[in-house]
Amino acid sequence: MLAKPIYESIPYFYIAFGSFCMVVSSALLPTALGVLLFFNGANIWRLRSNARRKDHQVNRIRANKNFYYYEFKPFLLLIVGILVMRWIPYKFMYPVGVMICCCGLLILFLRILNRRTRSLV
Repeated sequence: MLAKPIYESIPYFYIAFGSFCMVVSSALLPTALGVLLFFNGANIWRLRSNARRKDHQVNRIRANKNFYYYEFKPFLLLIVGILVMRWIPYKFMYPVGVMICCCGLLILFLRILNRRTRSLV
């Protein structure tokens, strides 16, 4: 069994190393490996987040149709922002990529805040 600090940091390591692979190399294979590592870390984070939710079932949105899109939306925005900054060679695309990444981080931050216990039901 892994120690708790190591176990808890695994999804963040996958996300960070996947982002590093996408940013550093302009070849297709390291970028594809980075995307796979990033989504693996995002999936681990999603599973742990859903298992540890403290809000009541009544307060959750009933969205079975687009469940995976909803869950992966901040991570998709982060990947699109990183790939826009890395693969599109125009300088005016850097601010666009940064804005897309900021939107993904904002959604992720709000989702973390909303999954805490604060409901009265």
